[in-house]
Amino acid sequence: MKTIKFKWNIKQANLIYQEDLEKLTPDRIMKFISHHYNQQRPRLQILNDYYLGFNTEILTDKDRRKEHGKADYRATHSYGKYIADFQTSYSVGNPVNVKLPVEEDKRFEDIVKANKVDAQNYDLFLDMTRYGRAYEYIYRNTDDIEHIVVLDPLDTFIIYSLDVDPQPIMAVRYHQIEIVDDNEVSKINFVPEIWTASEHIVYKPTPIDGVMSVDKEETIYAFPVIEYWNNSFRLGDYENVIPLIDLYDAAESDTANYMTDLNEAMLVIKGDIDTLMDGSTLMQGVDPTNSDAMAKLAKDKLDILKEMKSANLLLLKSGMTATGTQTSVDAEYIHKEYDVNGAEAYKKRLSSDIHKFSHTPDLTDENFASNVSGVAMKYKLLGTVELAATKRRLFEKGLYTRYQIIAELEKKASSSLSFDPNDIIFTFKDNLPTDDVGTIQQVQSAGATIPQQYLYQFLPGVTEVNKIVEMMQKQKDENAEYQLGGDSDEPGEAEQDNSEVRGQTVSKGRKQQSDTQDS
Repeated sequence: MKTIKFKWNIKQANLIYQEDLEKLTPDRIMKFISHHYNQQRPRLQILNDYYLGFNTEILTDKDRRKEHGKADYRATHSYGKYIADFQTSYSVGNPVNVKLPVEEDKRFEDIVKANKVDAQNYDLFLDMTRYGRAYEYIYRNTDDIEHIVVLDPLDTFIIYSLDVDPQPIMAVRYHQIEIVDDNEVSKINFVPEIWTASEHIVYKPTPIDGVMSVDKEETIYAFPVIEYWNNSFRLGDYENVIPLIDLYDAAESDTANYMTDLNEAMLVIKGDIDTLMDGSTLMQGVDPTNSDAMAKLAKDKLDILKEMKSANLLLLKSGMTATGTQTSVDAEYIHKEYDVNGAEAYKKRLSSDIHKFSHTPDLTDENFASNVSGVAMKYKLLGTVELAATKRRLFEKGLYTRYQIIAELEKKASSSLSFDPNDIIFTFKDNLPTDDVGTIQQVQSAGATIPQQYLYQFLPGVTEVNKIVEMMQKQKDENAEYQLGGDSDEPGEAEQDNSEVRGQTVSKGRKQQSDTQDS
C-alpha cells in the first residue's frame, strides 16, 4: 500500500542558524557545515531536481509495478521549471529600473556595466523562486571595481546573531572538489571558507566532519554576503505542490503503461483444447501415466498455439457434451478496462490544482487567452500579482543591502559614490503583453496631449528615440528650405530673384496709384 511521506525533515531542512560570534570556532563551524550537508542540502537538491524535470518520486520508486514483464514507464513533467520560470520572468523579466537621486554617477554606471546587473538579478530571483533563498557575494577585485557573484544555495548558508532582530554575523561556503592522490585514487573533499564583517578565511580541503585548518586569510571592511528570502518561510514557489506533481506523474505513467499493456492483452481460447491434437502424430507414443511425458506434451501444445497466434491463425476444434450437444468455440482478448473520461478528468483536476496553489496561470487554458478586458485579465492574474508583490519587496530589501556594501567598499577605497544608496528608487515592471496603442488612444480621447517623442518609442525596431527626433527635424528643415527656394540648386540666388520680383511688383503698384491721383 502506498503511503504519503515527507521527503525531508521539515523543521531541520529549513532551520535558520543562530549563534554567538565568539563561539564560532572551526570545530563549531564544521558542526554547522555537517548539519547543512546532511539536513538542508538534500531538500535543496530535490527542489533542483524537480526544476530540471528529474522528479524523484516517480523515478526512484522501485515497486510501482509488481508484475514482471509489464510496462513500467516513468513520465515526468517539468511543472517546477514552468512555475519558477514564469514567476521569475513576470517579476524581473523586464530589468529592474534603478533611479538615482543624482542626474548621473559614472562610477555607479561602471560598476553596473562590469557586473551585468540585470542578468545577475534574474539569476538571483530564479534561485529565490526555486530554493526559497539566494546568495550573492560582493568583493573588490584588482581592477578596482566591485564584483557581484551569485553563490550556490546548495553549499552556502549564513549564521545569524542571537539578538531579537537577528543580524548576519558569518557566511559559510563549502564547495566540493575532487582530489586524485599519487595512486590515482580520487576522493571528494570540501573547501570551507567563511566571511565576517572583518575577515575572510579559506580553509584547507577536508571531508565533512573533518578538521578545519587555515589555508589563507585576509582583512575585509564590510560583511560581503547577502541572503535573499523568497518569503518569510524561505519556501520555493513550487515546493508546496510537489505532492500534486507526483500524483500527476503517476497518473500519466499509469496511462502510458495501460496503453502499452493493451497490446499485450491475454488471449483466451474457449473450446476443447485438450482434444485439439487428438489423432495427430504429437500424441503417438505418449504414456498418459508418465508425468514428465504429459508435461512435455502440454508444452508442445502451447508452442503450437503460439505459432498459430504468430501466424494470425487459430485452428479450434469443437467437441460433444455428454448429452450429444456440440460445444462452442471462441477466442478473445481480455484486458483491464480503462475509464477514459474519469482518468482524464482526474489529470485535469490535478493540473488545475498545481496552477492554482502555486499562483501560476495556465497559459494553455482556452479561457485564459480569450478576448477579455485588461481588468478581467488582472483578476485572472490576481494570485500571481499578489505573490510577485511579496517577492519583489524582499528582493528590493536585498538590493538596498547590495548597494550599501558597494558604497562602503568604495568609501574605504577613497572612490565613494556621489549619493546615499538609501535614496535609490527601484521600480519593477510586469513582464506581460500590453496594448500600449489602445491605452494611448484612451488617454488621448480623454483630452490629454502626448508628446510625439514619447510616441516614437512604440515604433517597431526603435531603440533610440532621439535619432528619430533628429531625423524628423532634418526632414522638416529640408522641406522648409525647399518651399522657399523652389527647385534652384542655389538657395541664395533664388532668394535674390524672389526679392527682385517682389520689388518690381511694389514699384508698379505705386506708379499706378500716382497716375490715378493726377487724373
